[in-house]
Amino acid sequence: MLFAIAGVFAIDHFANETFGLFFLSTVAVTVGIFEIDRLLKFRGLPFDRNLMILLNLVTMTYVQFVASPPALGALLTISSGEAMRPLFHVPAQYRDLMLLLPLPVMLLCCLQGLRSRDVPQISLRVLVNIGVYLYLVYTIAAILWLRRIPGSGEWLIYFLLAASRFGDVGAYVMGRAVGRNKLIPHLSPGKTVEGGLFGLIASATAGALIVIWAGSVTDALKPVFDEWWYGAVVGAFTGIAAQSGDLVKSAMKRAAGVKDSGNLVPGFGGILDIMDNFMLTGPMLLVMLALWPR
Repeated sequence: MLFAIAGVFAIDHFANETFGLFFLSTVAVTVGIFEIDRLLKFRGLPFDRNLMILLNLVTMTYVQFVASPPALGALLTISSGEAMRPLFHVPAQYRDLMLLLPLPVMLLCCLQGLRSRDVPQISLRVLVNIGVYLYLVYTIAAILWLRRIPGSGEWLIYFLLAASRFGDVGAYVMGRAVGRNKLIPHLSPGKTVEGGLFGLIASATAGALIVIWAGSVTDALKPVFDEWWYGAVVGAFTGIAAQSGDLVKSAMKRAAGVKDSGNLVPGFGGILDIMDNFMLTGPMLLVMLALWPR
């Protein structure tokens, strides 16, 4: 799995495109939709799987082929180099709708709910569909959107990966070694306060290291991260988002009464078990850089 991800990043790097990440994101989210459908079935909750697969394809395609790169706050200052050329002409007003996508999706989910003959479950069906879209589809689409920033998008993905994975490993190792106080035992009995705190330190360290590494080879991130400790601060907040994503997935599994979301990768579980602590990091970074003082 790691070699496949590394290969996708390498191809996109040398091609100066994001087709690899687009394909990987679309497939991973589609598999994740099947896994969430399985978890929801254990609880008897209504969910329109086929609708969500269609929304996933439409959202990822829009981000890859239509949407302009994010230009919010500090993201304006780190966009450098030549923008990726669109494959076809689209009027400019249709390229800046990424932040508005949840609105038509909500309307579509409401209309889909009204088609259901199970009247007592209509409200629940609508809420579940919207929740899955925001939690799974839109979060991964936000990461793809970040990657499409000219010049610095690649480094932002490295930043997210390093901060989330270092934090995950750090929390696990330190929690097993010195963890005494349970973090949220009713959701994840194995997670401890000590492990969570060390995970945040590891995420901050990873963020600082990525900023230092990027600064040694490119100026792409310097307009925002001109000091290493800026990376540490953003890395720590990224770690909070990563641990939150992990806990949300743990809550879903505990509610369904299963250990893993799936069995895609032996020893690791399903695709949600692999990317759970990565999913919420994209929206967190978008918000932070949008509000970052310039």
